[in-house]
Parts: sequence; C-alpha cells; structure tokens
Amino acid sequence: MIHLDRASDIALTDQIVTQLAGLVQDGQLPPGTRLPSIRKLAATLSVSAATVVGAYDRLAARGLIEARAASGYFVSARRTALPLPAVAAPAGPGLDAIALMRNMLERRPGVAHVGSGFLPESWLEDMLSARLLARVARKGAKSYARPGTPAGYAPLRQQIALQLGFAGIAAAPDQVLLTFGATHGAEILCRALLAPGDVVAVEEPGYFALFAQLRGMGVKMLAVPRTPQGPDLSVLASVCDTFRPKLLFTQTLLHNPTGSSTDAATAFHMLDLARRYDFRIVEDDVYGDLHPVANPLRLAQVDRFERVIFLGSYSKVLSPSIRVGYMVCAPALVPLFLEQKLLGVLATSEFDERLVYELLASGAYRKHIERVRERLLHNRAKVVLGLAQAGLQPTLETEGGLFVWAGLPENVDLPLLIEHAAQHGWMLTPGDAFFLRHAERPYLRFNAAASLDSKLFDYLRTTLPSFARGAGAAAPGSAAIAARAPGA
Repeated sequence: MIHLDRASDIALTDQIVTQLAGLVQDGQLPPGTRLPSIRKLAATLSVSAATVVGAYDRLAARGLIEARAASGYFVSARRTALPLPAVAAPAGPGLDAIALMRNMLERRPGVAHVGSGFLPESWLEDMLSARLLARVARKGAKSYARPGTPAGYAPLRQQIALQLGFAGIAAAPDQVLLTFGATHGAEILCRALLAPGDVVAVEEPGYFALFAQLRGMGVKMLAVPRTPQGPDLSVLASVCDTFRPKLLFTQTLLHNPTGSSTDAATAFHMLDLARRYDFRIVEDDVYGDLHPVANPLRLAQVDRFERVIFLGSYSKVLSPSIRVGYMVCAPALVPLFLEQKLLGVLATSEFDERLVYELLASGAYRKHIERVRERLLHNRAKVVLGLAQAGLQPTLETEGGLFVWAGLPENVDLPLLIEHAAQHGWMLTPGDAFFLRHAERPYLRFNAAASLDSKLFDYLRTTLPSFARGAGAAAPGSAAIAARAPGA
C-alpha cells in the first residue's frame, strides 16, 4: 500500500502523509475504512511509532482521517464542502497606499515585484534554516504557553541596547519597547502623542504607509521636501515657525524612496529646530543597518533621546514574516507607549523575538547584513546603469541601500504604464504614492536586490515610448495600450 524511498530527501513522515492522502482522495480507501494501528504500520514500514503518529496527526488535521476512542484510526466520511467566501480580487496597480501594500504582500506566479520594500526570498534562505527554528522552539518551549511580557522579550531588549551602543547610541534596555515592526511603533507613538487635528511634518517624498496611517488618525500633514542632504531646512524652519508641528517624521539613513542619507550639518540643524520650536523627531531607521559606511551618523546618537524617538525593525532585512521591531525613547515616554501597546495588542510574539535574539547574539545577523551590503552595492551599480540605458533617470546622490529612485520622461502616462507592466509580469512601484498629492514628474521606485534583470530593462526601453502622452491619435484605454505596446 505504501512504498517508502529511504534514499529520498523527503522525510518519511511526509512520504506516508502524501501516499495515504492520495489513496483517500482517489477513493482507494473509502470512508469508514479502518487504517492499520500505529504499531502495525510502523512494523510494516520499518519506521518508528513516532513517525506514524506524526503522519496520522497531520492527516487528521486535514480532515482525511479521524481517531475513534479505543477503536483506532478511520478514513473520515466525505463532507460536502461549504462554499468558500468570496475573496477580493487582487489589488489593481493603483497608486493608493492600501493597493500598494496588498500588491507587495500578495505573491502571484509570474509577477516580479521589482519595486518591493523587502529583500528577495533568495537572499534570505541561508538565514532561517529549519535547524535554527527548531533550536529556538526547543529553547523556549515552556514559555510559549504563557503570554509574552508587555515590553517584549527581555534578552532581546538587552541585545538591542547593546547593538545601539556599538553604533554610538546610548540607551538602556528599559528604554526599548518591542513592537510588530516600525509601522506598529509609529502607530503606538501617534496614539500616545497626537490627537485629531494635530499638525506633523513629513518628508516628501516619504513612506506611503505612514501617510495613510496619519490620515486615518485625522492628523494634518505638512510636506517638507527631501533633498540629497536630508529634509529641506528652509522649508522645515518655515513650517515650524508658522504651524508649530508636534512631530517630524524622518529617515536619516537610506531614505525610502530616494535612498539618500542626511548629512551631519543638516542633522544638527534639525535638532536645533526641534529644541527651538519644541517638537519631537521620529527617526525611522528600518534600513539603517544596510548603510555601507561603518557607524553612520544618526540623530539619536547626537540627541540621546531628548527629542528623538527611534524606530527600528528586522522585518525588512530578515523576512517580512518576522514581525519584530522596536522603539527607543526617553524614559518618561515609555509608560505612555507601553499603555498604547497593551491596549492595541497586549503583547508581541515571543517566538519571533527569541528568533531575532538568537540571530543577533550568535553573530549570524551581523554576517548576514555584511553579505547583503556587498550584494546591494554590486547590484545597485548595474541596476542604475540598466535603468539609465532604458531611458530613465536614476538618482545618483546615494551611498547604497535597497532603493533606486528613478525619474521617467515627463510626458509618460504613469498609471497606464503601471497597469501594462502588471499585465506583463512587472509589479512597479509608482512615485506618486510617496507624495501627499502628486509628484511634479513621474517617478518609479526600484528594489536594487530585485531589479537586476535584463528583461526588465528591455521591457522599459521598448515600452516607455508607447506611454508618452500624445503618442497616439487619442488617449487609448488600457486594452488599446496593451495591444499597441511592444511585447503585447
């Protein structure tokens, strides 16, 4: 009935599950059929009883077999499948933040996410081995039946404080609060410090998810242009003088989407404005570890949490599925933020936090980041060249990191290009999403780790002319564009 291949890389339990499931689904084992006892099947197949127990448990979890008290295991009666609830169609390639976030997270066969904010899966495979996951699960087995601690797994908070110290940022573990990521940290601090109608300053272009978050809270946003040196200081000073914002949101290192980093002079002026106009600075450092320079300047390093609230995350550089971030702040703010965390989620995932701790404490994270930095520097140069040869204008005033920010010819119809690209296997990230209103010219954000593909450059080079406004006799619909554009 079952034949095991002991030379195969497939585990014996998996082979048993696959073959028994096939026999049930094909009707060769009809409903009500009694299966061999655990001991008998183990003896027949020359495997351990634990292997058979694992297989039977998994088949029962799938509803294919069922255990009957004092009787053994039987093939389950076929149940009429309930109609599945309607699932929303995949988000279209629109420019709004929710559609973009859905497109980035919903993986579809044959679609390359060349504008994603995450590292490709192939860059992460060596980090999260089955052996590592098993070791973490084994070490913390007794704790997983208990709720996590409100502030987060204490050894990880201590390790983060230690890592920050290596970067020149003085923080005690009690100043570190673990979150489900930097976006969660931003939500916590906004709920603690802001009320509807309050004014904040944001960089433009800036992170679209933050904009959506602040809009949802009824907060008024004022745009401060992002320059290659950091926020435009003259505009920031004018905004502060006129509107007195409560917070400024900024990314000092490897800004999303432009990839620029704030220089020292701009950083010191920002802190001076914060003291003069009495506002706090939220420093988002989710990509900071990818900076190619050792110990680059961060605002928190200079300010020592007098005005700065520091946000970090491991989701962008380890795996989107590892929802672990942190926020670091002045001791007086910790109770306020902890209260909001408790009200929102009670506690974060101790398993994920133990996993990140293991990677940090073992040195595996440091080695991973060093490899990623090298690969990004290699990829960036080639991606920038490929985009330039395709007719785009990538920004060159950047030092490294994940993103390449590229301008398109001003007459390109960006929404139609985005739609056509999605139909042809390229999920592009439009620049308009990173502006509060609309960009003065069309931009695209590219992921340097995911965009090194000659087919992408060929697609852009041959397709861009088709999307110039006025290229046709009339403004065509997407179907006409798809039929007209090269590669259709």
